[in-house]
Amino acid sequence: MVYTTAFYRSRTTASPTDKGLTEDYLQRDHPYGADREPRYARVQSSSFRTKHMNEAIKTLIHYQQYYHECFVKIKLCGKPGEIERRNDDVKTIVMQLDLDRTKTLHVMSVGCGNGTKDEPVIDNLLTNYPNITYTAVEPVADELTNFKQLVISKKDTWRNVTFDFHAATIEEFLQNEQATKFGMIFAAQSAYHFKDVERTILDLYNCLVTGGILFTRMDCGGWAKLSEKVDEYYTIPDHNSIGADTIEDIFNRIIPNVRYQTKEREFWIDVTECFDEESQLGSCIIDFCTQIYKFQENCKPEIKKQILDYMRDECCKKENNRLLLTSNERDIFIFRE
Repeated sequence: MVYTTAFYRSRTTASPTDKGLTEDYLQRDHPYGADREPRYARVQSSSFRTKHMNEAIKTLIHYQQYYHECFVKIKLCGKPGEIERRNDDVKTIVMQLDLDRTKTLHVMSVGCGNGTKDEPVIDNLLTNYPNITYTAVEPVADELTNFKQLVISKKDTWRNVTFDFHAATIEEFLQNEQATKFGMIFAAQSAYHFKDVERTILDLYNCLVTGGILFTRMDCGGWAKLSEKVDEYYTIPDHNSIGADTIEDIFNRIIPNVRYQTKEREFWIDVTECFDEESQLGSCIIDFCTQIYKFQENCKPEIKKQILDYMRDECCKKENNRLLLTSNERDIFIFRE
């Protein structure tokens, strides 16, 4: 178990306008919806994405039920104690929030899903802030329904929390809700689906009150490297092949005099089954790791071999004849000053 912590990095950077951050952003269709067919093409507008035109391929996010099946299975391939470590780090981070505790704390969760990753955030915030308004933004309505069930199950513990649910993308929400300022914004594993990462990061930062915290969580290590490798060959619609380093780079480039902290956790996922084409478990794992729907079926043989070889040789370690993918997470929390 490895923890890496960097405290109070600070850098003077150019202003967003100096970096060409303008208002003419592409408008695209809503990326989700049960009645919407998957799209197989995407305009690559973000500056950190590769500039060449790649072949488009089906993305896992358009098959929501299968997506969540894969997510459940991949969690079972991790090592024990991961949830406990993650929750301990959440407590450390939220305890740094220092706002007026006599007032209602406004919190926003971006891409909250079914609420399980929000649970430790809410529980820990309640120890210092007795009254909370929690705005949950999630484009998949079924996931919000599950979150509402979680709220019902914790009605006694969360009796002083007022929930405001929005079935929308973060871009849609921000376009319609411009007045509210938040003491904390929680965006765990969400930036992968932002239409314009730089713009959305800046918009979220500007939604904070003075003293507020923007709390993001992203992958790093072998999984992030694998995503970048996939990006060399395929365009994944509605998915940004980025990692924690990209988010830190954005902070430093577009937010002047930014102050933020990071906390990293080392995780490992057993991906041995990915190299057995007959394994259903392996298919789920490789689909989720690459975000490609039915990777084994839809990838060209030569590209599939190169991606799997890279995963084995550059992103994994071998332990007791098993292949373990480094799936580190980095919490990045930025302070509005």
